[in-house]
Amino acid sequence: MIGIVRKWAIVTTVFALVLNALSLYMVFFHAPVEARMGHVQKIFYYHVPCAVSAYVLLFVAFTASAAFLWKGARKYDIWALSSAETGLVFVLCVLTTGPIWGRSAWGKWWVWEPRLTTFLVLFLMYASYVLMRVFGGKDPKTAKIAAVFSIIAFMDVPLVNRAIAWWGSAVHPREVTLDPWMKETLLVSFPAVLLLAAAILLWRVHLACLEAEGT
Repeated sequence: MIGIVRKWAIVTTVFALVLNALSLYMVFFHAPVEARMGHVQKIFYYHVPCAVSAYVLLFVAFTASAAFLWKGARKYDIWALSSAETGLVFVLCVLTTGPIWGRSAWGKWWVWEPRLTTFLVLFLMYASYVLMRVFGGKDPKTAKIAAVFSIIAFMDVPLVNRAIAWWGSAVHPREVTLDPWMKETLLVSFPAVLLLAAAILLWRVHLACLEAEGT
């Protein structure tokens, strides 16, 4: 398993670097400057893909946690922990880029509205998951409790995704209209960030496998 994961990690990293280089070029030199928000709007091209990447990673953690509870195999726990940790990184990226963008667009760093509040809860839940794994050590009971917690925590993702449709928003628009060049840039940045997320996840799994072999 280690050899296969390492090979895929290398291949994914190379493609991620190439595609992110292209994405950054398009963000700064291809996409036009938004008339009202100016240059800060360009955060959008990584802010949104980071959010989607976080959802995907947390879904992997959810499915791996369920598989671990069902099968009890260590490999599923490795994938669950690795994807939750990587997902937390991308959640933090969203929480960092969002206020920077929001300060320029809305005049405020933070607004207590449904989308932002549920996303903050998501961060706190997965931060708790990671802390549980760190301080719980290698006790098998910790892994099982964490798996259950991961499954419960993922229930917040649909709430984040549907928050605007269900409860509205004081700051987030229901629909976003993009210039054709903006759409092209976003279409490149999405796979670029997703590949970056996959590369980080694979390297984390590779490291976890090495650690497991050493024990």
